Formats: sequence, C-alpha cells, structure tokens
Amino acid sequence: MDRYEEMRRNNGEAPKEIDRDRFWYLLEVLPPAKWTRRGSSESFMVIECETANLYTWCARIGERYYEMIAPNDCNHFDILNLIAMHLPEEATP
Repeated sequence: MDRYEEMRRNNGEAPKEIDRDRFWYLLEVLPPAKWTRRGSSESFMVIECETANLYTWCARIGERYYEMIAPNDCNHFDILNLIAMHLPEEATP
C-alpha cells in the first residue's frame, strides 16, 4: 500500500524520535504554524500538507525531539498526548 494511502487510512503516522538538527531544520525550512511553547515543551506544524488534512508536526519535550504526521486540527496538547500514547513512558513529560 502506498504510504499516503496508509497515512489517510490511519489518520497520520506515529511519532518517532528525531535529533535536534532535524527539529531545527523543519522549524526553519518554512514558517511554522501553530508554534506553541509551554514550560519545557514546544510543538509546531510544518505548513506544507503531506496529504488530505495531514501535516508534519514536530515537538520538543525537554531535550528530546519528535516528528509525526497528524491532522491539521491538532493542538500542542493533542501532539503531546499522541507522543505519550505511542512512545515508552520515559519519553513522556
């Protein structure tokens, strides 16, 4: 199955840990949308659509960085919750 078809069927892709350089590259390549900072976390959406209503989202929790594909109607807390649901307990705030 095509990656984009699978993303549409699953309403995105699960978060994966990335390095700081990838996070900053995505933050600086295009103007970020929905950029939010709360305490030791921040998240933003890359403004270029992947498919349908799905976009690349990035998040930082402490000194750990994540990337995922999620709907454009998510917010900072939705993104943190998706990370918490998909990654080991030690990775969540």
